[in-house]
Amino acid sequence: MLDLPVKPRLLAIGIDGADYRITKSLMERGMLRNLAALAERGAWGPAQSTIPPLTPAAWTTIMTGKDPGKHGVFDFLPMDGTPFDVPVGSRRRATTVWRALSDAGFRVGTFNLPVTYPPEELSGFQVSGFTAPAYSAAIATPPAAFEVLDEAGRGYAPFAPPDRAEGLTERQLRDRIDLVPIVSRRLLRAFPCDVFMANFQIVDWVQHSAIAEEMKPGDADSLDPDGLIARTYQLVDERIGVMLRELAGPETHVLLISDHGTAVVDRVVNLEKLFLDERLMAYESSSGIGAVGASAQRVRTRIALAVWTALKRGLPGLAARLRPLAGRVRDHLAARTDTRIDWSRTVAVPWGLYGQVRFNVRGRDREGVISAEELPGLRARVSELLLRLQDPVTGKPVYREVLDGCEAYCGPFVDSGPDLVCLPNDDRYLTVCGRMFRGSSLPLMDAQQGTVVALDPPEDFHSASGIFAMAGPGLRTGLHPLPARLRDFVPTVLYLLNQPIPDDMDGRPLLEAFSSPARLPRTCDPWPTPEPPAAETAYTPEEQRELEDQLAALGYI
Repeated sequence: MLDLPVKPRLLAIGIDGADYRITKSLMERGMLRNLAALAERGAWGPAQSTIPPLTPAAWTTIMTGKDPGKHGVFDFLPMDGTPFDVPVGSRRRATTVWRALSDAGFRVGTFNLPVTYPPEELSGFQVSGFTAPAYSAAIATPPAAFEVLDEAGRGYAPFAPPDRAEGLTERQLRDRIDLVPIVSRRLLRAFPCDVFMANFQIVDWVQHSAIAEEMKPGDADSLDPDGLIARTYQLVDERIGVMLRELAGPETHVLLISDHGTAVVDRVVNLEKLFLDERLMAYESSSGIGAVGASAQRVRTRIALAVWTALKRGLPGLAARLRPLAGRVRDHLAARTDTRIDWSRTVAVPWGLYGQVRFNVRGRDREGVISAEELPGLRARVSELLLRLQDPVTGKPVYREVLDGCEAYCGPFVDSGPDLVCLPNDDRYLTVCGRMFRGSSLPLMDAQQGTVVALDPPEDFHSASGIFAMAGPGLRTGLHPLPARLRDFVPTVLYLLNQPIPDDMDGRPLLEAFSSPARLPRTCDPWPTPEPPAAETAYTPEEQRELEDQLAALGYI
């Protein structure tokens, strides 16, 4: 195997969804030798994710050094009326470190990073990852990068496969993981880079599929060492070892990061029921979803899985025949269960998967009904309701804190996000909005169920505890723990490359990881704010349907 003509000065590796507690447990069992060796010659520890710990917000923070209030991405679905057909990468209102370094004269390349669609035109290359609509030349810049990908990465898919991971053979699992080092090496041979980052997406996908069967809630040491998740971590660890040997030289700084962790969920909090009961929101019809709607939704979810399985296996004709059927089932569901919000009678709505609340404010929201003067009293009332919620099994409060949006975030885009954010007492709680969660395997939430529902069997979702590690010249060795936040990634990268750090960033360089910091960080004016998305950046209707199927199959919407 030919060596790279030029090795990056900085090599960053992402492991989407890698959980700190699981990683630490597997390292202590001797199952992750390469990560353990990297930690021994550098520093590592937990990485605190964003609020909420969801892929769009978290990866955008990793790439910008800013929290959602300054980059404008809070969730898969916008809260401020921005159409869903606008890709997350186009909704981002902060400059990425890749763009800034490219403009500063560095050769920069990235491969398989989530929410990088549409790809940026960098000095090196960019191949988009998760949330890119499909495998096509549109996911890569320059066009020659797609030619390299097409030759080296047959089987690469920017979307997360939605079929059940348990069906993968060992060979199929290896093949998917092997794509990351193989394609990375080919791209770097074609486009030598000073700075390069690649991401392993499969850990998150496998955890979504198997964590509830292979680990007890809150106990990483109970993870089955012979299960699919442990095996996936091991295989990714092996390929990281390959990348470190092939892509990193003695002067290369290596950074490793994950956007969030994982958790076993055995409680679901249905804020929609609470808000309906308290007359904070209303539907145009009160029919609810009911048994017919639940059955129809289960059929639709199975069809969505079948569509993506057909695409993955190279059967576009079958996928094309199945997709209209999914649409007809969706239309049937909408006709039988009219759950459109009556905004004229709605003052607050729950949003998303992590206890986010949005008030319906006149002058800000399209059909707002409450005035700015009414907001303080409404905030206090809703916060009190949320803090009073109790677990029906333990009798303990569900939430430890309810933050005002201005407490959780700061920056010019705070008004685009939630007005209240609920912080649960335990990772076991998943707060859902019933209307948004009907594509998942969780039980459908309707008015006949309680506000806090025990799940049996348990399910899975994200935790806020990712991982961060760094090693290379001038860094301390064997430092653990190194507490970090996702927003610290960009300032640390800039410090390592002797670049100034914009003074509006939320993160900081992790100077405690350096053996003897010889210089203070330099600052500079903020990087330019990208313009709002233009119409030509939108997904096509077909691409939007594909993305909705991806997110529904993974339980995000």
